[in-house]
Amino acid sequence: MSKHIFICAIVGVVGMAVGCGDSTSPPTQTGSLSLSAGYSTSPPSAYQKVGVVAAVDSIKISRARFSLRDITFKGQEDSLNYITSPFILEVNLSGALQNVAVVNVAFRTYRRVEFDVHRVEPADLTGLPDGERARFADFLAGDRYSIIINGTVYPNGGGPQSFVFRSRINARQRIDLVPELVVSETSPIANVTILLSSANWFRNAGGVLVDPSELQNESLISENLKNSIRVFKDNNRDGSKDN
Repeated sequence: MSKHIFICAIVGVVGMAVGCGDSTSPPTQTGSLSLSAGYSTSPPSAYQKVGVVAAVDSIKISRARFSLRDITFKGQEDSLNYITSPFILEVNLSGALQNVAVVNVAFRTYRRVEFDVHRVEPADLTGLPDGERARFADFLAGDRYSIIINGTVYPNGGGPQSFVFRSRINARQRIDLVPELVVSETSPIANVTILLSSANWFRNAGGVLVDPSELQNESLISENLKNSIRVFKDNNRDGSKDN
């Protein structure tokens, strides 16, 4: 049976700039828009090989971090700049519920969310407090990275091996909100969930596990990581898309 753990996955986010942008006449009536993050282990994070004999028997994830910035909600005619500064979204694999951010926003219908999976640059950290800058240290160690995954790979015929997968991918994500997100007098409190599913992070197109420690698999895994992110209306905060 598939196992799902839905969580919010940011701790200690500071120095984030939030606010409304591109609005010609901001209304005086506002509601609350919260952002949460979820993690799905379906199939479980210790994967089973499928169908064929692969070089990798299973993979267990122990830590997952994503560098994100410029989260924007789009309406029909204007935009809400929800978070502009870069921050590290660290997936809480224990299942503890946490919030990313809560912002007062104008009554409006939001139809799309956009954000960057962002390869960290030293200049991006200018102005951030020292404690927050320290969270980016691993993303600037040796090169510049946007995603870091730690875990253990279990090769066929061999013992477990620790790995650290580092992605250099830069990607602007544009995801339509279906259904649309409405913040209004009758619905003043809204929530959007970012869901990351690790089901296919380390699988090829045929569903076979690949070794994250091998350089030849970096591009495949990076694309899988980017494509694993979903965003949807989730006002009841159950980790599932609202109807």
